[in-house]
Parts: sequence; structure tokens; C-alpha cells
Amino acid sequence: MPAGLSAYVDQGRLFRVTRTAYVRLVNEPDRQVTVTHAEISSPRFGEVTWAGEKDFENEADLPFEVPHGRCGDGSDAHVRLTYRIDDGPEQVSEATATDRYGAIGLFLDRDCAEEVLAEAATVELGTPRVVGSGRASVFELPVTLTPTGDRDDVAFGGFEDTVLFRAAPGSPVADRTPAVPLGPKDPPAEVVLRLVPTRCDPHALAEDKVGTLVGVRVVAPELGDAASYFLPIGDKRRAALRGFFSTHCGL
Repeated sequence: MPAGLSAYVDQGRLFRVTRTAYVRLVNEPDRQVTVTHAEISSPRFGEVTWAGEKDFENEADLPFEVPHGRCGDGSDAHVRLTYRIDDGPEQVSEATATDRYGAIGLFLDRDCAEEVLAEAATVELGTPRVVGSGRASVFELPVTLTPTGDRDDVAFGGFEDTVLFRAAPGSPVADRTPAVPLGPKDPPAEVVLRLVPTRCDPHALAEDKVGTLVGVRVVAPELGDAASYFLPIGDKRRAALRGFFSTHCGL
């Protein structure tokens, strides 16, 4: 990469519910860069391509969809960039796009946790329901984890709280509930995610970007102590959960 042009890889908070990330290019002032092609690769997610034409002087983001990641170490990406500087000829450079804030590392670690759990069990989500009324109401989502028989060293470690919701009594909670083994001889684990709002703040709901991302804790030898991935509740259940926040709090 020419002097004065740097590359970083990141995922903004607004995109946390998606698989969209971006390469951010940072350029020194007083010159224009035109990017026409980029190949972004990593040992943990393979290779993707960005194509188009983007002119910029200070910063530019090249968005891309991250393929499902693999377990492993490191989260920086390799970038092969085709570009022009001012009115100069097209040229190609390669560089490391640094994961300077660690967001891509967390993204890939979640993929790893999901992959490990999928080896041990299938996960089936039921129909959400609300029990009770008003401030006494609770959002419930049945979840069934059925062992595949392929692993004998993986366990379900409970659900994590979010910035919008906390566990209600009866919900398996990460770090407080004993892990549920998912080995070949274990029966299906039928659990219920039970949630209530952390606090009834209308501004928190209006400004929320990640409050419906419920972490599923996964326990396995190759994973860290707090390995988790986001429960894939989908758009309809996500909308139901946000709607529950309003009815529970009387907003």
C-alpha cells in the first residue's frame, strides 16, 4: 500500500444484527483516491470481493458480507486493492487490514461458537408467547437443543442478558445455571428463554441497535470461558420482542 493509505476492517454497531462488515480506507489529505476493486481474505472466512468505483480524499468504507467464519486465531484481513491516485494510472497494492477495535474478532468467535454447538446439537426455536400482563408480564421463547451424537464434550451454558432485556426467573442464565450436556446419551434439552426489560426507558428502546441480540453460551474444550453466539431469532421474533418491551412498560 502506498505511504499515507491505511486499511482497517471493522463492523459498526448499526450492522451487528447483520453479516455486513467493511474495509475502511484512511488516506492522507490533499490527494484523491479512486478505488475500483478489492479482494478481502482471511484464513477464517475465505475471500470476498468488492467491486465498484469510489472516490474519496479522507476516508472510505468498502462494505462486504462476511462468509461464515471458522474457528482459529487472529482477525486481521488481507486486502488486495485496485485504485488510482489523482489522475495517475491504475495500480494494485496489498496490505493487512487491521481489526483495530476487535469487532471482527468477536464476530468470528461467535461463528466459531455456533459451529461447535451445531456439531453437538440442532437448535429449534418455538413460537414466542407472553405470559402475564403489564409489568408482571414475561416474554417466553421455547428452545430445544437435540444432541446429534457427534460430540460428547459440548454443553449449553445458558443465555446472556442484553442491554434491553434481562433473564426472568426460570430462564437458564449464563454463569449462574449449570451447563446442560449435549452428548450422544443425553436427552434433548428443552429450555425456555424468559425475558423482561432491564428498565422501562423509551429512549433505550428508540436508540437500541443490539438489545435483541441474545447470546447463547457454549461450553467446549476448544472455546474460551465466555464463548457465545447470537440466538437466531429472526425478524418476526425480534419484532415481537421489541413489541413486548412496549406493552410490558406501557409505552
